[in-house]
Amino acid sequence: MDFGATISRAFNIVLKHRALWILGFLASLVGGVGSAGNSFNTSGGAFTSPSGELSPEAERFFNQLTTDPGLILAGLTGFLCIALLISLVLWVISIMAQGGLIGGVRQIEEEGSTTFGQAWSVGVRKFWPLLGLSLLLALPGLVLLVLFLLLFGGTLFPIFAATVSGDEAAQAAAAGGIFLLICGGGVLGCITLIYAVIAAALQTFGERAIVLENKGVIDALSRGWAVFRSNLGNIILLALLMFVIGVVVNFIVGIIAGLLFAPTLISIIFGAGSEGGVGPSTLILGGLTFLVVVVIGAIISAIFAAFSSAVWTLAYRQFTGTSGIVAEPVAPAPLPTA
Repeated sequence: MDFGATISRAFNIVLKHRALWILGFLASLVGGVGSAGNSFNTSGGAFTSPSGELSPEAERFFNQLTTDPGLILAGLTGFLCIALLISLVLWVISIMAQGGLIGGVRQIEEEGSTTFGQAWSVGVRKFWPLLGLSLLLALPGLVLLVLFLLLFGGTLFPIFAATVSGDEAAQAAAAGGIFLLICGGGVLGCITLIYAVIAAALQTFGERAIVLENKGVIDALSRGWAVFRSNLGNIILLALLMFVIGVVVNFIVGIIAGLLFAPTLISIIFGAGSEGGVGPSTLILGGLTFLVVVVIGAIISAIFAAFSSAVWTLAYRQFTGTSGIVAEPVAPAPLPTA
């Protein structure tokens, strides 16, 4: 496998077809769900009076919370339901976008170009088998998690009871239980790590079997395993190269963020040592800088997600013997005139 040609081709594809950037952003949405909570910022003006004390409305609100714990539980339940719903929607979108990235690269390779609508329609058509593949691969991980919780919970409580009982025999048995818990947890941890690596490979190649070869879920798993097993050396080397590229990209993002935040940090340092303290202009500058860093990070993350997907799609086509780079479309020569 020519790693340099594959990576260079994937970079050129993503650079020339910006529709893949949008799909890359949508495919990486699930990773950004956790940051959604940062946008729930409220100012204290509605809860305080001009003197800085709590307003009567705020006092009644907090008094109601203390006298009615069910209100807090209802609020937390509602918040968790909304967060779960948003997570599910983003997950669905990311699955469609991942299918669109794979289909878009295939269209570029076979037809010379693609559009967002064309690529997105591929992801929509292949959504259900892609979803089935994700759920099927998640089941063993869920089983391992349940086993770990049962082992942890079933061993920890007897150990705690034996420790506080004061009985020497019980405490000796508790020490043995701790040893078994450590060993069992270590074994389950190793099994989980190995399965996570294999599942990631099956997910990567199974998705491409679904989109590129119209396989069903079970056939895609079988095809993905066959590709993974027969090309293990090349896959490991390519994964290491992609890991190094990812580290370099994150390092570049860190440098950019540091350079952008440098003026704000200098203002904070000098402001903290002055009598006026940190002024509102510094806070505004910090907020604007943070916004710029988030936007830049999102763009780079989207491009890298599209690039990574393109690399593995091109690699899959090489592994399965279906590669064949099509030249960019050329305008037809003019007809001869008399």
